[in-house]
Amino acid sequence: MNSTTKTRTPRPMNEADFRRWRDRRVERINGLLTGALDARAQEQPQDVRGLLSAMRHGLLSGGKRLRPLLALAAADAAGGREAAAWPGALAVEMIHAYSLIHDDLPALDDDDLRRGQPTCHLVHGEAMAVLAGDALQSLAFETLAAAAGREPAKARRVATALRLLAQAAGPLGMAGGQAQDLAFESRRPTAEECLEMEKRKTGELLAASLGVGAALAGAGPASLEAFRRVGLAAGTAFQIVDDLLNQSGDPAVLGKAVGTDAQRGKASALSLLGPEKAALKARQLADQALELAARFKSPKLDRLLRSMVDRRN
Repeated sequence: MNSTTKTRTPRPMNEADFRRWRDRRVERINGLLTGALDARAQEQPQDVRGLLSAMRHGLLSGGKRLRPLLALAAADAAGGREAAAWPGALAVEMIHAYSLIHDDLPALDDDDLRRGQPTCHLVHGEAMAVLAGDALQSLAFETLAAAAGREPAKARRVATALRLLAQAAGPLGMAGGQAQDLAFESRRPTAEECLEMEKRKTGELLAASLGVGAALAGAGPASLEAFRRVGLAAGTAFQIVDDLLNQSGDPAVLGKAVGTDAQRGKASALSLLGPEKAALKARQLADQALELAARFKSPKLDRLLRSMVDRRN
């Protein structure tokens, strides 16, 4: 935890308190994301506004805002100020939105529906969807870097957060997991390889969301490593649950088609372990994440982690 902060006794948080905290933050997240795009659309030529419209489609079409909420909760859990984590919260959501736009492209998952709406490339064309994802990734790092200011200690925290986010999105994280996903279309992987892929595709960015928030709040290396372990376990569980919902969920609730993984012969922990063993593995990972997170004594973090597995969409 933040070495300058004494151990705190957290205030109890019931479900109503949690929902109130979550809903207010989601409203502010959406407002700040909208403002970031609106500010860049001013006095721009029509062609650039077209790109910003495609970015808006991917970034502002709904979503649970789980990753920015994790960043905010981690800042508090680390003993720092939630306010310090806001640039990181926006940045991780921009990275997530970029990844979804690109995942939906015909060259990857070829999806037609996302959050109950036509996917970005169907509305704006494939080329513009590629550019929208590229631009959101750049905007994420611009947003986070702009928080550095002139204070050396704050700049060091931002540098740490930038490194964590870049690593999570890069070849050893999300992009590497996507490369594994593509490779597994032409060969049958082991269950262990699938779990590694799902950890990279989903776990790394969720772990970075916690790490970015904690780093901006002043967490030291030991706490950052603890947050990383929490995020990897929870994120892998989250992806397994996502695979289970893709098999048997309600499209109206999910906001996307179901059964698509099976139709494409996608390799996953679910396809190799079967529903019962996959669900058990998700529960084991979720319990591991909750046990690791208990050291931070954060009701917000605990409830967010539980909501990642106990969900219908």
